[in-house]
Amino acid sequence: MNTRALLLAGLLFALTSAAQDAKRDLWTWKDQNGVTQYSDRPVPGARRVELSHVNDPDSGAPSVPTSPAGPPPSDEGESEEAGPVEYRRLDIVQPTEGQTFFGADATVDVSLQMQPDLAEGHRLSLYLDDSLIGGATNSLSYTIGNLPRGQHTLTAVIQDERGNDLLRSQPRKFNVRQPTTVPPTAVGPKLKPPPKPAPRPNNPG
Repeated sequence: MNTRALLLAGLLFALTSAAQDAKRDLWTWKDQNGVTQYSDRPVPGARRVELSHVNDPDSGAPSVPTSPAGPPPSDEGESEEAGPVEYRRLDIVQPTEGQTFFGADATVDVSLQMQPDLAEGHRLSLYLDDSLIGGATNSLSYTIGNLPRGQHTLTAVIQDERGNDLLRSQPRKFNVRQPTTVPPTAVGPKLKPPPKPAPRPNNPG
């Protein structure tokens, strides 16, 4: 009777120890060489994994715990940097080449086209007779007024962050003509009316 009680107490103790071992925490991490390491004590950077030991029926030894599935490897830092933007087109659509505008208050509408779109950090500028035109930043349309009479030239330019030219449009020339306020002057010698014929004396017959 005492022997049976001792056997039951020993078996209960063994099962309790096995249950405690089955619920023991395991810590895993990768060392500097990328090798997975395991420990029953936490270390910096390790992850806690709760494992259940399963006995191998053939060997009686507990099976090796499988490594927990970690997060997928990050592509951050491995992706290639985007290459520089190559602009294929920069044109002045309006005004047309040689177009003439009349009047002292004439305004000129300017329209630009480009491919591809302007990249972040780049700048699109418009020059009139080699002078930068102010207005909306990186705009594709402008309205220019108060132009003196004569011929003018427009040029569009794309520049990078450092102010280097990436692409220039073909120059576009147009004319501004204003009405004159000076009356026309006579050209050539002034014509005088012919003199009246002088009276002739009558000769006696």
